[in-house]
Amino acid sequence: MKKLLLLLLVSLPLFGEAKDKNDNSNPKYLAGAITMEEGKVTFTKTVPTSGLSREDVFNTMKNWAEGRFKSEGKLHSQVAFVDESKGDIAAVAEEYMVFSSSALSLDRTRIYYQFLIHVEEDCCELTMTRIRYWYEENRDGGEKYTAEEWINDDMALNKKQTKLAPICGKFRRETIDLKDALFESASAALGKNLLAGAAQPVVSPAVVPSQVPSPSKTVVSVTGDLKEVKVADLPVDLAGIAKNGRITLAVNGEETELKADSWGGFGKLFSKDVAYLLIDKSRIAASAIMAQSDAYQVMFYLEGSAEPSVVVSCKKTMAQKMSTDELKSLNQNIDASKEYTMYIGEVTNAQMR
Repeated sequence: MKKLLLLLLVSLPLFGEAKDKNDNSNPKYLAGAITMEEGKVTFTKTVPTSGLSREDVFNTMKNWAEGRFKSEGKLHSQVAFVDESKGDIAAVAEEYMVFSSSALSLDRTRIYYQFLIHVEEDCCELTMTRIRYWYEENRDGGEKYTAEEWINDDMALNKKQTKLAPICGKFRRETIDLKDALFESASAALGKNLLAGAAQPVVSPAVVPSQVPSPSKTVVSVTGDLKEVKVADLPVDLAGIAKNGRITLAVNGEETELKADSWGGFGKLFSKDVAYLLIDKSRIAASAIMAQSDAYQVMFYLEGSAEPSVVVSCKKTMAQKMSTDELKSLNQNIDASKEYTMYIGEVTNAQMR
């Protein structure tokens, strides 16, 4: 693949992927999930932005906010305040959160909130606060609640705090999911700029099966024990190993074969090493594994070897569907008639023989 300079980590759809609406015991929704500041339910995230100028971060966040917070029909959202000198951007939002939808019924609520962005020299602080709901608006005017009274632990959890409560719990779950999606989307917008300057090229010269030189002159072997190494010490030509040998995706000890062009290389995202995989959606097994797994390994086998010579362990960070133009920019030889998803994973461990 070519240099990954066109990884477009655009905003992920907030409610585009199916999820288990009965996931009432997931710890992410239970005790400790709701944080308060000055008596208000407030969620915050600080994103490190070293490597980008304060001006670039501010402009990126302003463009993102203007694209994300727009009025639609009777729902009014907008960027309400911008102060570049102080690094402040404030948006007010009104949108629908959908609990369930079918041909016969639609269960949803309006949610109102403020989304605040504050840009410093080396970080960007994201805040979601002043959250309110208007539920069943078409039934005698509906019911209106604040997050403070409606999704707190006493209202939204059972007495043992081991499960979400039937009514308030769904508000809490969807609010936390919305918060996560907003933070992920804003972070992805910044990640696009960081990756543009940090992605490394993937080269593909001929591979000698028994040994592949890395930048540090170390050698990959088919024998010996796997030893932990730094990402920078791994062979440059992992794509060549995958082509001449083979590459697999492993979760819980079970491996699935990948095509050589699935490997996208390494880069940096918020100062962390990340690895890219490009998965053809027609490869049902690999697609299912990546959709369902948070942690996985990419294994590289030299030609004729029964044991992997390089193992890259990753924690899934984000996924992005790729358009035909994006695919061609990454690899001119790829079959653009197929649908692909780019997965970005933080490298948690790297091993080599």
